[in-house]
Amino acid sequence: MLPRALAGIAFCDEVIVVEVCSDGDETAAVAERFGARFVRHPRVRIAEAARVTVAPEAKHDLLLVIDPDEEVPAALASKVGELVRHLPDDVAAVDAPLQYYFAGKRLRGTVWGGPNRRRMLVRRSAVELTPTVWGGMHLHDGYRLLRLPFTEETAIIHYWSRGWRDLIEKHRRYLRQEAVDRIEAGHVTGWREVLQTPIGSFRESFFAKRGYLDGLTGLGLSVFWAVFRTASEIQLLRRLQSDRL
Repeated sequence: MLPRALAGIAFCDEVIVVEVCSDGDETAAVAERFGARFVRHPRVRIAEAARVTVAPEAKHDLLLVIDPDEEVPAALASKVGELVRHLPDDVAAVDAPLQYYFAGKRLRGTVWGGPNRRRMLVRRSAVELTPTVWGGMHLHDGYRLLRLPFTEETAIIHYWSRGWRDLIEKHRRYLRQEAVDRIEAGHVTGWREVLQTPIGSFRESFFAKRGYLDGLTGLGLSVFWAVFRTASEIQLLRRLQSDRL
């Protein structure tokens, strides 16, 4: 997937490919072919942890961050090129539109599908990057966030998961890290929250977020979301109880 990702950001002045325990040396060869600087990083559980250590090595203060399973469409690349030339000094980060794909198909519903956004442009001097699963960064005082409107033409194409096996493996990694991140963020939970999570999470994904638009895939992903969120609450509860002991 990496060639497709790098082709979409060829307009950037500098491109850095951060490799974390991929198979073989093909990643380095692809980076070289696209004129990118290649950085081999020690093993970490999530990409955010690697970005925190590599970001200070970038030449410029304004960073564009994507994953290797993402593609920046030409319309968004043009929009970003125009935006950075006139970006107000008090803007710390820019959220871009995002469209999730599962097994090669666009998701219309579920907690992942439909119109989404994610942090794409970051002014390094105006944020604190954090190695957390869902957080990623904190804006410094006096700075603001800019959100680009969602359009299908400008949405980042996120080839999020190749299938069920890939989905499960990815979220197993998240699960191991999430309880630590949530405790550091001050989250608390109890058995009432644990018991309420399965039904509440399923309703959120399948009904509120219209997972039914994706048929059996939407149903399966909504069940998966309920299981994952429940497991996350149990992990958090166990960690809190362990800390009290």
